[in-house]
Amino acid sequence: MVRLQGVSRRFGQTQALRNVSLTVQKGEILGLIGRSGAGK
Repeated sequence: MVRLQGVSRRFGQTQALRNVSLTVQKGEILGLIGRSGAGK
């Protein structure tokens, strides 16, 4: 299991994440999508 709780991230003046929480259970598949260079 992977769990994130209350994650926030800024890049200069840009708020990329604000108080994000996420749980991925064993056997689940998670994909992250976005532009090239987007900081995935």
